[in-house]
Amino acid sequence: MQQPSSSNPQATKDKDHDYAIDFILSILFASLKSFKGESLLKPLPNFVASVEQLVNCHDQIRFPPIRSMVNSAESLNFIDWITLLAEKLEVKPFDKKFFLDFSGLSNVKQSPQFIVKLKNPRMSSKFEDLTETHGNLIGFHGTHTENVFSILQNGLVGHLNTRALYGSGTYLSSDIDVALSFAKQGKSWPSSRICRNMTCVLMCKVINSDQVKQGKEKLSGISFNNNPLPHNYYVVKNNDHVAVTHVLIYSSKQRIPSSLKAESRLLVFIRCYGFVLLYGLVIVFICLSSNGVLKKWIKKFM
Repeated sequence: MQQPSSSNPQATKDKDHDYAIDFILSILFASLKSFKGESLLKPLPNFVASVEQLVNCHDQIRFPPIRSMVNSAESLNFIDWITLLAEKLEVKPFDKKFFLDFSGLSNVKQSPQFIVKLKNPRMSSKFEDLTETHGNLIGFHGTHTENVFSILQNGLVGHLNTRALYGSGTYLSSDIDVALSFAKQGKSWPSSRICRNMTCVLMCKVINSDQVKQGKEKLSGISFNNNPLPHNYYVVKNNDHVAVTHVLIYSSKQRIPSSLKAESRLLVFIRCYGFVLLYGLVIVFICLSSNGVLKKWIKKFM
């Protein structure tokens, strides 16, 4: 996707805003389509009473520009809500210099396609004081796309983490690739101009205190239940000691043209079942050969 010319600041601003709305609608779509949607989206915005109503509002949205197919009060409130959430974000295509400025990392093996900056990261009231006292680290957290909307609204909550190999808490890594290995792809909003599918890695500030366990060496580390903590892992025991500042978007390729979809399905079918079909034809050939039917058929047409 091409960036607008830097000679037109207003065009750049509009494009960034479009990206932000697209991103919000995409992570919201992933949550709405999840079987955990009921819990992921609590508390609901006050203009709806159920997740079903929120799904209905989302399904009516078309883009660009963001608008509703049905101009009901509910759908217009939904648009206002999405627009307000998007204004809290800055979304830009990946740029190495921009990434280096805030991450300190110059060499990224797998570059994201987009970077989402939270203008006002959700932090505890103690976070700034803790930073002054202990300093902070940069950590990356991989998660399922369906969880991203909830995390941006509520922050990272350690007791919701399903992994406990090295103890309870929120798991992060100093290595983006490690975090990316734990991130799970989710479907984007069908009208998205960013991508068809999206994988997200959260970039966080982590307080460098005794509430954050760190693996120290490659061959040894802090141990939980006799499991050595890898050297590039952090386990945050206190929710006040971690704050999400950016989201790195790894997007799949752009949408497949409709003229190619049938061909793609055929290729997938051949890859999956071609060997079975070939094996079946060989068996039929052997059976026909053994009872002489094939020989008679060949002689008939020779």
